[in-house]
Amino acid sequence: MTRQKLRQAMPDMTTERVARLAEFAALPLSADRAAVVAVTLGAWLHDANELSAKMSAPAHLALLPATVFTHGSCLGEETPA
Repeated sequence: MTRQKLRQAMPDMTTERVARLAEFAALPLSADRAAVVAVTLGAWLHDANELSAKMSAPAHLALLPATVFTHGSCLGEETPA
């Protein structure tokens, strides 16, 4: 997917949208903070979608993360309380 198509498919992250999402999650968020969060999320979401599209290409399907986190219980180990 091209950068332009990604931007068209992803709605803009507005202050109102952030405030609504915060309300759904029962998170108190002032209007000033919602504006800052909207700018940050807008940039992150577009970049994350671009990376996702790139990594979904056939040339990258066999790539795995360099660091894999596992929980000790998955390996039969005891985990600290």
